[in-house]
Amino acid sequence: MEEEAKALNNLETLFDIQKSTYKPLKDCKAELQSLKYMWDLVSLIDLQFEAWKSTLWDKIDTENLMQLIKDMQTKQTNPQNPQNKDIKNWKAFVSLNERVKNMNTILPLISQLHSKFMQDRHWKKLMRITQKQINFTSPQFCLDDLIKLELYKYAEEVNELVDGAQKESKIEGNVGKIEKIWEEQKFDFKEYKDTSILGALDEIVEFVETNSLELMGMLSSKDVEEFKEKVLHWQKTLKTVDSVIQIWVKVQRNWMRLEPIFLASEDIRSQLPDDTKRFEKIDIEWKDMMREAAEDPLVVNACVFEGRDALL
Repeated sequence: MEEEAKALNNLETLFDIQKSTYKPLKDCKAELQSLKYMWDLVSLIDLQFEAWKSTLWDKIDTENLMQLIKDMQTKQTNPQNPQNKDIKNWKAFVSLNERVKNMNTILPLISQLHSKFMQDRHWKKLMRITQKQINFTSPQFCLDDLIKLELYKYAEEVNELVDGAQKESKIEGNVGKIEKIWEEQKFDFKEYKDTSILGALDEIVEFVETNSLELMGMLSSKDVEEFKEKVLHWQKTLKTVDSVIQIWVKVQRNWMRLEPIFLASEDIRSQLPDDTKRFEKIDIEWKDMMREAAEDPLVVNACVFEGRDALL
């Protein structure tokens, strides 16, 4: 058609007639060029996205993909290309921009989901958030599965999920440290006359106070829910340890003060026969209890031993 227009223009020149501009033809060509440019972009991005989709979860290089996305956006918005201006309001181009923008939002979220703190429960929570199902345990779990979740709609929720996973991991680690401490804490028993008595308790008391404060702090966190039962268990256990140690020390102090009075002084025994009998009974119970405790000196076991608190 351009060749025909050129021929007609030549004839118009020959006959000295005003040249026709054939504006619709020029407009049509410009639009076709813009359409070709736009659909080339669509095709390029379709092919690129399609190639990415099959990338397995552990092979996804989000930094590289984000750089490629940046390059795509540069092509789409390059002010040096006049065709970008021509097509920027076309529905197909607006839709393409939206797809690239969504992918640009998804990739940083996928990067976050690679967090070492993400557990199966967090992936299940993610599916509840997006209301879509994926098989995240499959060896074929890939980028396409995550694209289907439409994570760009849930950016804030994903950020909170990953942040919560990290905080949960910290709580789990701290509870684990507390458990390990109390697996190792033992009472130090010293020989005293014909029985044993409690030795230094400073370190044990310090651990009780420190760990109790830590557990209280954990319970104030909204991320404790997964470990709440365990945290409450240890809070209750340390409360028992604290109260038993306090009364144990008090009883020991009183026994050490009264033992030489009632068992070594014949005057007192004769003057206070009833009290002497009461003390002798208590003395036997005390020594039996201390022997039992020395056989299993672990602090927690000794303090939560059935009936010990009541006996003391």
